[in-house]
Amino acid sequence: MPDVISMRHRRLSLYFIAAILLALPLCFLAQGGQRGAPAAAPAQTAKTAAPVDLTGYWVSIVTEDWIERMSPDSPPSGTGGARGLGPRGQTPTPAANADPCRVYGAGGSLRVPGRLHITWADDNTLKLEMDAGTQTRLLHFNPTTPAPSEKTLQGYSAATWELNAGRGGGRGGPGGPGGAPAPPRWGSLNVVTTNMKSGYLLSSRSSYSDNAVLTEYFSKHSDFGVDYFTVTASVQDGNQLRVTSSTFKKEPTGAKFKPASCEVVR
Repeated sequence: MPDVISMRHRRLSLYFIAAILLALPLCFLAQGGQRGAPAAAPAQTAKTAAPVDLTGYWVSIVTEDWIERMSPDSPPSGTGGARGLGPRGQTPTPAANADPCRVYGAGGSLRVPGRLHITWADDNTLKLEMDAGTQTRLLHFNPTTPAPSEKTLQGYSAATWELNAGRGGGRGGPGGPGGAPAPPRWGSLNVVTTNMKSGYLLSSRSSYSDNAVLTEYFSKHSDFGVDYFTVTASVQDGNQLRVTSSTFKKEPTGAKFKPASCEVVR
């Protein structure tokens, strides 16, 4: 009888040891899986999330309102022209209380013929430098960046990317299922600007107040290997809504980018 009991104890001990041995690999695998788990991917910045590249030097292509935009006398800049020049290319004496920089405000700055230099000021701020009037706009993708209380010529611009998969015009993404290339990404840059000083849209009949809101859509496209982008802009000023579009062509270098002051620094 004692031998039978002893044998049972041995069997139970063997079963217990076997159970422990079987459980140990599972514990090690679980621990190893936790230690080897990939770290969470860092949050994307506006720069890395950009569906299109708008950086570089660009020149305006005047295909809309040519006479108004190209005439030296049309823009009511306060000195007689968009570039601060009179009818004969002379700089006249500014009228009392005139501000020759108002035509270069955010609402009409991209309507003035000239060149742009677009760069990333940081990973969440796109910078637009304009040679006409020597103006600079900052497009803020970071929603936590507070808007200043003071109104300025360029105002405060909040920017977002609008992404659309499967449409042409953007760059291709990573490979799809089965190694097939993913459909190209397409996107536009959407910008809403507030806190602007009053300004002009290149016509005395198209001024806007300091309560106006500017909404812009930047869309990039290519023709015969040449890059362009078009800005469709709407200025909502009370009950008035004015819509314009301006197209820019990419230049290979900044050799022709020559800032010209708007004469009065505000």
